[in-house]
Amino acid sequence: MTGATASAGGPLAGHVRLIRAAADLIEQAGVPGLTLFPWHDEIAIQVPEASGDEAARLRSVARIAALAGGRAAPGPGQGRVSARGSFAGHPVHVYTHVKEEGTS
Repeated sequence: MTGATASAGGPLAGHVRLIRAAADLIEQAGVPGLTLFPWHDEIAIQVPEASGDEAARLRSVARIAALAGGRAAPGPGQGRVSARGSFAGHPVHVYTHVKEEGTS
């Protein structure tokens, strides 16, 4: 039986490199409980509400953003803080949901 290997190149190899880069990024960040979405050539990381209170989640976004050369900022429509950058040659998008002003 012959199987494809990641070292053979092509789409599988690219996806494996993306997943390895995502793993390296979260290992360096030292942030547990993240949700990862290795999508096409982008590392998307959600810091879910289960990861802590809003302040802790914002610190996590800022920490990951710094490793990716980005800076956390409110997202469109508020309700989200996110950052974009790159890590190991892959675009990175990290975000968390936050309480919108005026809601309870």
